[in-house]
Order: sequence, then structure tokens, then C-alpha cells
Amino acid sequence: MGRKAKLKKLRREAPPPGAAPPVQPEEPTNFVREMDHQGYHLKQTIPAPDIPESQLEPKAQNPRL
Repeated sequence: MGRKAKLKKLRREAPPPGAAPPVQPEEPTNFVREMDHQGYHLKQTIPAPDIPESQLEPKAQNPRL
């Protein structure tokens, strides 16, 4: 069977584009359980690092290079 014949057969056997199965809505608590399982705890907060108030000056380059 040639390449074009295989593609034609696959297109014929494929379901029509509008016949996708209906998507079941997820439980709202399923997301929380999944994130908790991955190691993220929604009750525990992680603070952001402090932003320095002063501007850092760039280091001078080595003149020998």
C-alpha cells in the first residue's frame, strides 16, 4: 500500500472533527489535591526575596584583558 493510500485510509477512518467526546468538568478540589501531591502547599506561603534599595555599581573590567 502506498503512502497516499495509507493517508486516504486514515482520513476515511478518522472521526469527523465535530464529533469530539464531551469534556467532563473537573472537580474544583481536584486541582488542589494535584498541586499538593506535587509538593506545593497552598496554605503555606513563600515570601518573595527582598529588593535591595541601593543601586549596585558594575565592577571595573580588568585592563590587562
